[in-house]
Amino acid sequence: MKQKGRSVMLIISLALAAFVLFLYLPYRRDINNKYVQLASIERQVVETECGPIEAAIQGEGEVVLVSHGIGGGFDQGLGLAKAYLGDGYKIIAPSRFGYHASPLPAGATPASQADAFVCLLDALKIDKAVVVANSAGGTSSVQMALRHPERIRALILVSSAAPTVGEYITLPPKPVIQFVFSSDFLMWLITTHFQTTMQPVVGVPDGYPLSETEQVMVSDVIRSILPIKPRTAGFVFDMFTSNLDMDQHPDRYPMEEISVPTLVIHAVDDSLAKYENAEALAARIPNAKLLSIPKGGHLLLSQGDAVRSEVARFLQSVR
Repeated sequence: MKQKGRSVMLIISLALAAFVLFLYLPYRRDINNKYVQLASIERQVVETECGPIEAAIQGEGEVVLVSHGIGGGFDQGLGLAKAYLGDGYKIIAPSRFGYHASPLPAGATPASQADAFVCLLDALKIDKAVVVANSAGGTSSVQMALRHPERIRALILVSSAAPTVGEYITLPPKPVIQFVFSSDFLMWLITTHFQTTMQPVVGVPDGYPLSETEQVMVSDVIRSILPIKPRTAGFVFDMFTSNLDMDQHPDRYPMEEISVPTLVIHAVDDSLAKYENAEALAARIPNAKLLSIPKGGHLLLSQGDAVRSEVARFLQSVR
């Protein structure tokens, strides 16, 4: 019996040693690097009439406010601006409610987030801005166009959320999402060792043949959610409030009343935000232009040049 007990203890010890060596130590190294990388990005917390709002402000030129997607923040906003706009713009990339240093107010809604965008522009003494919205960030940006059209020069919706015209997506139980997406270790484990499983989660279409360059991009996107702790409140808010609001409260989204010039950019094979929803959205917004991308999924893989060119043409046309 003593020999058996020693064998069990040896197995446990080896398992713990393997865990520390192959998982915990790499996790600590990677997550520390992620926090350092995040801290190195210049941004500020702006005190506004709607409360504190964190924002990164970069560049010179026409003012563009970027409304990031789920799992984002000011850092994702800057990345979106680089991918879809390029140089020559003054980028304002706020962290939306619940992301990083932007608190999640009690009773927050996409409409109150839209009002907060205006409060941020007020605090920065900016009269008007182009608004570029991605994915879950589209809901509050549409609300801004409805509630504050005089503050938007043009609205650009990229792979944006839209009212559902087909089947609804079933969400996992909220407690499960809150548990998984509040743990830096779990998200590190998933995004590091299960990237193939994560590809559909970030919008890579089923069976899409990724090139080497696209594989690197998708890997970077998957890893960009780290660290998750500063994003948890916003992630849960987006998944269970922002993304559902258009369907749960259709009366709050009279798209036919949007008066600002609007460009909708969407891939036909988007598996997260369905193309048919974006197509119907563009049809409802007066004079909206729809740029249909044949393939590339939610991330518009390898379509950056085409998108940047179309955005530049669109903004030139509405001057």
